[in-house]
Amino acid sequence: MRIGKSILCGALLLCAGMMGLRAEEKQEVTVKGELVDLYCYLDHGAAGDKHSSCARKCINLGLPVGLKGDDGKLYMLTGEHKPLKAAEIPKTEKVTVKGKLVSAEGYNLIEGAEFEP
Repeated sequence: MRIGKSILCGALLLCAGMMGLRAEEKQEVTVKGELVDLYCYLDHGAAGDKHSSCARKCINLGLPVGLKGDDGKLYMLTGEHKPLKAAEIPKTEKVTVKGKLVSAEGYNLIEGAEFEP
């Protein structure tokens, strides 16, 4: 019984430590790049001028918003724990986004995404 409690306490401490590290990983970033809808981009690499109107339609339908960063990384963009609304997204293809970066298992997320003019 004592060993079981020790293991449980150790697991809880490990989880608490991992959650603490997770919160510390968030950093304020500013990233420039091209807006994409993640569905079309991941499904068939759709991006660029030829795809911008389709991307806008998909984003307006509620598909996840992505940023193909000038740094070569792909980011998912969200508001503060909610999806971005189409009205919040600039009509231009190239944008600058500011927010909190979270990266895990090869995925990049910018929380609280705000678009700079």
